[in-house]
Amino acid sequence: MQKANDASFDMVHDTQRIFRKLLDCMARPGKIERIAEEIATNQEIERFSKSLQGIAYTLIDREVNFHILAEHSEIITRSMEWKTYSKGSPINAADYLFINHPEEVDNISECIQQLKNGTLSDPHDSATVVLCVDEITVSKVPSSLKLTMRGPGIETSNVVYIKGLSSKWIEERNLATSEFPLGIDFILTTNCGEIMALPRTTLVESEGL
Repeated sequence: MQKANDASFDMVHDTQRIFRKLLDCMARPGKIERIAEEIATNQEIERFSKSLQGIAYTLIDREVNFHILAEHSEIITRSMEWKTYSKGSPINAADYLFINHPEEVDNISECIQQLKNGTLSDPHDSATVVLCVDEITVSKVPSSLKLTMRGPGIETSNVVYIKGLSSKWIEERNLATSEFPLGIDFILTTNCGEIMALPRTTLVESEGL
């Protein structure tokens, strides 16, 4: 499907490169990829992360809908609708939820509980949550959240450190994925363009902060 073209972001080639990197991250939970080159020319929309924009351009189209949790969400939603032909929706109907500052969300439990979690007959009818955090690294940084991941795509375990994410997000994510194959997928990104994924199949333990 052809999407409206941003004057500076290649909606074909840049989204193809981002999509391949997202697939690699989903197949290898905890692996950190970078999309800095692809998002470098994005035009800022009301302080909405360029990396969130790039991932949104890649994942949403007229076949799915989305919800934005950010300042100026109405302006951002209209821009995403125009550029992708997707439609903004209430959070409980969204296929994709984009969150610009997850540390500023007070009602994390309510947020996750409202999301589509799939059904036994159609487990993939569930939401994907894309969060922009401050930092994603394999080295410990001050005030970071340590995530230890195990499961498909991981030989033994992977460890990453996340700055700008409350452990409550992981607790609620784990509750939502406790009845596999039901669950939601997480994608984490940063303003600098790092990305990593936490598919529903991944067991995640968190500590720190």
